[in-house]
Amino acid sequence: MISNASSPRYFFSLDAIRGLAALIVVLCHWQFYFYSDQTLQTKPLEELGLPLFPYLSIFYHHAFYAVDLFFLLSGFIFFWFYADKIADRRTPFNHFICYRLTRLYPVHFITLLSLILLQYIMVSMNGHTFIIQNNDARHFLLNLFVIHSWGFESTPALNGFNGPSWSVSVELLLYLLFFLISRKRLHHHKGLLLAIVVAGAIIQHFYSMIGQGIYSFFIGGLAYHFYAWLIKRKNLRRVTTIVTVTAVILWTIALTEYAFSYIRDFSLILMKKVLPGKDETFDMALYDLSRNTFFRTVISPVTILTLALSETTRGSLKVKWALVLGNASYALYLIHFPLMVFFFIAVDTLGISREVFHSPFTVLLFYAVLIPLSILTHYYYELPLQEMFRKRLLRKPAPGLITVVNNQITT
Repeated sequence: MISNASSPRYFFSLDAIRGLAALIVVLCHWQFYFYSDQTLQTKPLEELGLPLFPYLSIFYHHAFYAVDLFFLLSGFIFFWFYADKIADRRTPFNHFICYRLTRLYPVHFITLLSLILLQYIMVSMNGHTFIIQNNDARHFLLNLFVIHSWGFESTPALNGFNGPSWSVSVELLLYLLFFLISRKRLHHHKGLLLAIVVAGAIIQHFYSMIGQGIYSFFIGGLAYHFYAWLIKRKNLRRVTTIVTVTAVILWTIALTEYAFSYIRDFSLILMKKVLPGKDETFDMALYDLSRNTFFRTVISPVTILTLALSETTRGSLKVKWALVLGNASYALYLIHFPLMVFFFIAVDTLGISREVFHSPFTVLLFYAVLIPLSILTHYYYELPLQEMFRKRLLRKPAPGLITVVNNQITT
């Protein structure tokens, strides 16, 4: 029997799952190669000829959840590691923001610069950019200051240069909001956190990227508070088993529903009776909204709780390749888009048919380049620059801050 257990010093599984989520995002973005003029999607995914689509369609369709998971994980980790330290003044703002910027900025900066050259070559060869528009001086400055998804861009979702970095910009905004809440000692106020989650859902209707970030980050914070309450219970192993079984059941329902659509079919029939005046488009939109909300609000947090509780009760499962991938996940996420542009330019330059992008072997080759490149970038570019800037900007570490070699979340 375990009673009043303490959380581990580092959640290895949460870092590892971040790496897997990044790989899913990369696979989803493979569709960019088949857009009209590499700019607009004119066909449904089913007609694009995506590699191994019948087997991987769930990832092509629902990588949205993987990005959402990034925010959820950040919320959980930050409430776990930083909130009390900020409230107790053990982590002042200058230390907090220094650690966060030195984590985010090096790879963001180098990928931003790379896309100036790559998109220039792309336009020179094809007369248009690869997917991302608004690659002008104004949006360069917004990207340079990592505020390109704060509502200052010309068009939401067209924030220029490295498109996937929109989530990095939103993360920085969330860090500032989180610090303010923690500094005011409001991070334990569950009602306030729930209100912020609701506000995030409303904001998402008007500005999807910021709203998505707020919603999921603070759901992650609430998930941490639930975790902190659970680990103080008696029979924690039994509680962990119950949560784990719940997660397995939820995932089984989600996967079988994707394969057979039995919940959707029943829901559409029910909505015809409850809302007889609505058309099928409205019914489908309502179903999709309900499904997405349930996944983001229940399935993803329960999954994170399962992993965190398992590490608390059974110890960390240290699978080396998963940890390395997790450590490199941020580099992988930001590097994959400029690498996609590079692959497209290389195929045209070498006179290879663009049909090559339909081949699963091309996807494997892409991963075979991306993963080692991301790992090398992390260990030989990210970490050295982080250490150099932190030593120069901070005379001494803030009390309460720890550095774990393989941990890029808590430093």
